[in-house]
Amino acid sequence: MATVDDARARGTRLDRWFGWVDTLAYLGLLNLLILAGTLTGGVVLGLAPALSAAATCSRTRLRGDAQRTVRAFVQAWSAGFGRANLVAAPALAVLVLTGTSLAALDGGPVVLRAALAVVGGLAVVHLLLVLTMDAHYDLPRGAVPRLAWSFLLRFPGAPLLLAATTALVGVVTAFVPGLLPVVSIGAWVHLCTALCLSFYAANDRNLEHHPADPDPLDE
Repeated sequence: MATVDDARARGTRLDRWFGWVDTLAYLGLLNLLILAGTLTGGVVLGLAPALSAAATCSRTRLRGDAQRTVRAFVQAWSAGFGRANLVAAPALAVLVLTGTSLAALDGGPVVLRAALAVVGGLAVVHLLLVLTMDAHYDLPRGAVPRLAWSFLLRFPGAPLLLAATTALVGVVTAFVPGLLPVVSIGAWVHLCTALCLSFYAANDRNLEHHPADPDPLDE
């Protein structure tokens, strides 16, 4: 005969499984929306708005607020199309230059290729900080890239965690390429958004306890 504790344990397991399934479904939907948003903007102009809209949706979900993901994504994508491209332009330009240089140096000096890879990694981290910072704070458009760079230099642990997360998702996707069009991009954006929000929250708490310290977001 089942006891009350057994019933509660089964209910807890069901809730846990439902939570995992719901999260996986959200990541899959986010992945699809990012791909659709990127293609809609012609890839070059669609990538930044798609990533920005995805970060906005993930921020809302992480805060526990209700949203209709598709509608929220479309609204964020269309409303922030120009702004997202402008704030992400420096990081994307560096990514294009480093990618082109790496392709041209195929088989070239290892040290130079490693240096370019590091620069490209910093550009990816800067892009993530720019888009999440723009979604989280009400900042002047022109100040976002500069403040993201300031945050990156002030808190070196943040870019390392973002780079490690990006590398982990990349390695898993390399082993299972079929994940790329299904869930990898959505999972990457969601995880990195969660990390960035935790960085910002820690910075805000630090400012509350040490108000005399300079804030990279106010510089």
